[in-house]
Amino acid sequence: MPGIGPRVKETRERKDLARIQKKGKDTVMEKLIDTILEKPQLFQVLIDNMPSPVYYKDTDGIYLIYNRAFREYFGLPDEQCAGKSVFELPIGHDEAMLHHKMDQELLQSPGVCEYESAYTRPDGSVRHELVKKATFSGTDGTIGGIVGVIIDITDRRKMEEDILKAKNLKSLGTLAGGIAHDFNNLLMAIVGNISLAKMNAPDDPAIMGYLKEAERIAFMGKSLTQQLLTFSRGGDPVRTIVRPGPLVVKIAEKVLGASCVQRVYDIPDDILPIEADEGQFAQVVENVLVNAKEAMPEGGKVTVQIRNMHISPEDRLPLIKEDYVRISIADEGSGIAKEDLSKIFDPYYTTKDMGSQKGVGLGLAICFAIVKKHNGHISVESAEGGGTIFHVHFPAYKQAAAEEATHAGHSKLKHKGRVLILDDEEMILKIGEELLRHLGYEATPARSGEEAIDLYRQAMELKSPFNAVVLDLAIPNGIGGKEVLGELVRIDPMVKAIISSGYLNDPIVSRFGEYGFLDVLTKPYDAVELDEKLQKIISQRSNDQFTSNQ
Repeated sequence: MPGIGPRVKETRERKDLARIQKKGKDTVMEKLIDTILEKPQLFQVLIDNMPSPVYYKDTDGIYLIYNRAFREYFGLPDEQCAGKSVFELPIGHDEAMLHHKMDQELLQSPGVCEYESAYTRPDGSVRHELVKKATFSGTDGTIGGIVGVIIDITDRRKMEEDILKAKNLKSLGTLAGGIAHDFNNLLMAIVGNISLAKMNAPDDPAIMGYLKEAERIAFMGKSLTQQLLTFSRGGDPVRTIVRPGPLVVKIAEKVLGASCVQRVYDIPDDILPIEADEGQFAQVVENVLVNAKEAMPEGGKVTVQIRNMHISPEDRLPLIKEDYVRISIADEGSGIAKEDLSKIFDPYYTTKDMGSQKGVGLGLAICFAIVKKHNGHISVESAEGGGTIFHVHFPAYKQAAAEEATHAGHSKLKHKGRVLILDDEEMILKIGEELLRHLGYEATPARSGEEAIDLYRQAMELKSPFNAVVLDLAIPNGIGGKEVLGELVRIDPMVKAIISSGYLNDPIVSRFGEYGFLDVLTKPYDAVELDEKLQKIISQRSNDQFTSNQ
């Protein structure tokens, strides 16, 4: 048949080439073995310069050849490695049994294998390792032993755990964000009605006390939703310049002041400021201090130390090379068990009993999320019976001269005016309208973005403009506060707007100034906060107009 001959010839040539290559490989291997036998020190120098531990052991499991990295990995001098088996290495019995079992399986089915293991060092630290092994055949074809390499994957495993934690937080955040938004709207109605009741209540100290207590509890609900929203996607901190020293002392006195816990402060005067969300920063410090207090029910000492830190690669922290402020909080409690250390930042993981006075495992997970969003790092050192130290790193504020925004001493202006308020929730719109009127403003409600734009345009045409607008961020099936403000700016470049929302994870809330808003009202808010923010921006408008007329 035509064409068969050339194909047969080509096949023969390939086989001949394969035989030549195999013979060449065999020759190279034989030369290598001869060289090793003649100059064993050359082979030892070669493997000693490998960064990972490598070894060769015979079929009885006795280590015959190993490199410097192997000795250093197990912390043994040379004379304590020779002629030893895996059971004589400074590792746990279960770890040794795992390696022995894998050796036996490999000898029964020669080839290669790899598996992961954990090596507990004498100091109690755990190193995760990837072990790769292969059988080694002699020149006669019999199995002469096993060669292996140990790859330290501790850092990789830590990174994988951090990624998994971040994914868990992201999933929780999606759920928490929606729940918190609706809950804040309900709280807004409660707080608004309480504010109205306080303004209309008779001069009765008992009634006023009940109302103030109800208001306080309602705002505790707001604090809870803020913690939940910390998990939400895009929940950027609202950063300001924070002096950590005085704030940490203030929080510590609040948390520990009424307890039998002693406080020791080690805070130099030259601590750098940080750029952080003050409320979220306080939340991290408070959660860690609460843990410290609960770890010492019979009393003890909490030491708070703050230091300026310049991070370098030698610190082995997942942080860029920059200046940080480190807050370290140490207690003298019973410590954290080794098996719990890697899980304490996981959501809903807790060693406490469940109940009304116990946690549900969110406190430290919230700390982890907050610190991560600030591009910082939180870690823990602990041993059973030896107390616990939390280290929290926040980026230091770099500018030498920072203009710090402050509301302290802000004058109580009495400017009232016309306010347009937009919200799609009827109960919130009604509460907001009534609060404004009781505060002395002329309130005009709008139930949709289109209606708000029309009302503002009409007011401008009638030469009776609004002094301020309060715009709800999210309007389902309609245009929300961001889009409405864009249209209002076209009508009146001097428009003064406040964004209002119960959904704090939107970047517009944390960076409202970038979108043209002058302030933000996070639901729920009371009459005092509403009045203060309106007075501030209305006064600002009056000053701007006065300046432009000069």
